[in-house]
Amino acid sequence: MARIQQMIVWVCGLAFLFITCEKPDPPENPFDNYNPKQDTVKFVFNDPDSASIAGLYHYIFKPTCANAGCHDGTFDPDFRTLESSYNTLVFREAIKQDGKYLVRVKPYSPDESVLLARLNNIVSPQMPIQIEPDSDWGRNKTKYIQLIETWIRNGAPSIDGTIPKVGIPQAQLLGCFASYRDTGKIDRRLFNGPLILDSLIDTIDLFFAFKHDAQDPSSFSMPEIRLSQNPHVYDSTQLIMNLELVQPPMRNIGLYGDSVNYSHKVRILSKQIFQNQNQVFFKTLVKDHLNPITELPSVRAVFSMKKYMSFERL
Repeated sequence: MARIQQMIVWVCGLAFLFITCEKPDPPENPFDNYNPKQDTVKFVFNDPDSASIAGLYHYIFKPTCANAGCHDGTFDPDFRTLESSYNTLVFREAIKQDGKYLVRVKPYSPDESVLLARLNNIVSPQMPIQIEPDSDWGRNKTKYIQLIETWIRNGAPSIDGTIPKVGIPQAQLLGCFASYRDTGKIDRRLFNGPLILDSLIDTIDLFFAFKHDAQDPSSFSMPEIRLSQNPHVYDSTQLIMNLELVQPPMRNIGLYGDSVNYSHKVRILSKQIFQNQNQVFFKTLVKDHLNPITELPSVRAVFSMKKYMSFERL
């Protein structure tokens, strides 16, 4: 009997030791559903506008904030890539809330964005907590904070120019590529530049990949493409064509390096595109069941996106 009692005491003690040494469950992370898979390869920009999300990522977030053990994916916001930066900033709930600052970035509202409150030491701890040796934050802090404020005040547009709406998913452009008579992919300039067309290419198949969190892109209504010589101005005199569905959708590399579904296409003759100019820009227009017509890219898009959506004749 004594031996059995000793064994019971020993087992209970071991169980108590295991329980006390076991790590407590971590607090719930509101970004657990965020999937950074599409961000493993970032869209490459050449000299992005400093007041755009691309410029903020290139000049500020990546060199200053994506420190090892900090905003390198260890803690949100995730500044490893351009897209992860945007997705973990805009309308994302702040972990610590004081009643005034509820989200990290609230479009059009710099005074209600905790990102700026942290940078300006209105809310502690002030960010950045540590600065990498190669960061120029110390020299340009005031300028950089002003650029972030300008971006937020302008609606915090994404790289394709869409303005986010809280609780209302929107259409997004995930990729564009072109092929010649189904024989091969048409190359681009460096830095995701224009699609290059030589004199032998007379028929172009142009493919588009879209994303929508509440609707299958194949069910978009009124999908069309418009072409213009001016990247900032599209009017009724420009070429307008309807997009066709790709059935089944075609898998190919997207804007951020991952494999995505290309659900729409259009066939264009090169003689329809070029007159006397060497470069022509294009944009898509789609209608979902939640929003008015969405232009991709819109007039607010970074210029690198507009170059990505263009043809250049050699």
